[in-house]
Amino acid sequence: MKNRTTIYLATALLLLVSKLPALAQGCSDAGFCTIGSLKQHGPTDNKGQKITLLLPVGLGDEAVFVFAPGIQYDNQLSAKWAIQAKLTGNYASGNLGSATGPGDIFLSSTYSIPTKAKWATSLTLGTKLPLDRGNLKANGQPLPMQYQSSLGTVDLITGLSVSNSKWQFSAGWQQPLTGVNDNAFLPGSSPKPEAPAYPPSNQFNRKADVLARVAYTWAITDQLSLNGGLLGIYHLGEDGYTDAGGKQLYIAGSQGLTLNATIAAWWTVNPKMRIGFTAGTPLVTREVRPDGLTRSIVFAPEISWLF
Repeated sequence: MKNRTTIYLATALLLLVSKLPALAQGCSDAGFCTIGSLKQHGPTDNKGQKITLLLPVGLGDEAVFVFAPGIQYDNQLSAKWAIQAKLTGNYASGNLGSATGPGDIFLSSTYSIPTKAKWATSLTLGTKLPLDRGNLKANGQPLPMQYQSSLGTVDLITGLSVSNSKWQFSAGWQQPLTGVNDNAFLPGSSPKPEAPAYPPSNQFNRKADVLARVAYTWAITDQLSLNGGLLGIYHLGEDGYTDAGGKQLYIAGSQGLTLNATIAAWWTVNPKMRIGFTAGTPLVTREVRPDGLTRSIVFAPEISWLF
């Protein structure tokens, strides 16, 4: 009876999230909320290695359709150490055209501090390496960041997570290291009448982000688990760009908080296979998001093979 009631509550929560108006930062944004111990915690893996196929789809600003597949490798080397590697790509299509390109390589390692207590502490150190410089074009015209397959910067990622079998509390920091990318979009230089709806991003200079996550896991059955919580991402400064005259300007309103309600679920099909998804909807958003990371109607299924 208890399991049945929990399933009813979980189903109701899923339906509620699906009906909320979505304008989320999109958690796989700059990448750090899905890396290492910063990702929403799922079932504990008995196997040492795992390969996951990631298939997120969604709509960005101005209804730009985005499909950003990825493949991820995890290896629990020991009780203390784990490593992770992820490769992404991107397809985007909207009223300015379509673009396809390679995304990023994410590399990270996680160290779990030995403890006999119920609470475990994990430290994550990683990097994001771009496979594109944010300069994709359509019909010879530069595209804004909403269409780009990568932010085009090398980033440093650090994180801390404290958790037990139910609760997760995480904090992280992502710092771009390489300055401006090679994007060349200026709304006034585009022949498209829809272009002024997009913020300028010529030689885009993105500032750092910090995150805080609190999440709770329900073990509904031996095979099914559900995770829900809050994810806050604070953009530490106003992003910059270079105008047509070569002057560096800052974009007012691009600094600030994005707060998302998040939900994830995993179903263990058998000891070697698991399927799941992650989703989110915003409670607070930044006024302007020139990095193109906004997502509406976002849904990210995944399939994992354990060995």
